[in-house]
Amino acid sequence: MIGGTDLVFWIRDDVPAADVILRTVRRKWPDYVFQDADDPSMPSKSARGWLPRPSGREFFIYYDLAAARSWHEDGATSENLNTMIYVVLGNRTRPAANLRSITIVCGELSGEMRALMDEIQMSIMDITRSMRGLMEKDAA
Repeated sequence: MIGGTDLVFWIRDDVPAADVILRTVRRKWPDYVFQDADDPSMPSKSARGWLPRPSGREFFIYYDLAAARSWHEDGATSENLNTMIYVVLGNRTRPAANLRSITIVCGELSGEMRALMDEIQMSIMDITRSMRGLMEKDAA
């Protein structure tokens, strides 16, 4: 069980959400470890510079290999609570607004985790604004 805090972000369907989230996390957690939610095996260290492609719409991102091992072996503990985020892409939609949800589950929303979630939110807003600007230029 993960527990913790669920955050829901709404993004346009055309925003590459997994890519935006992984790039943002990589800036804050340079030794991050990625795991698809449907892969029960112990994840291995992610290669630097490599951005994984999730096989489905759910995945985990761990702070580092030690955090991944801790979660894999012990589940959620008070020591590892803020060393992993669980991401669910597009589990809800708002068709009239062309939006889909991104749900991120994390431990306590404080300190470094708060900074990471704020940066993810800003990255989503930035890419949405830049894509909107490109669409407006194309329409002109």
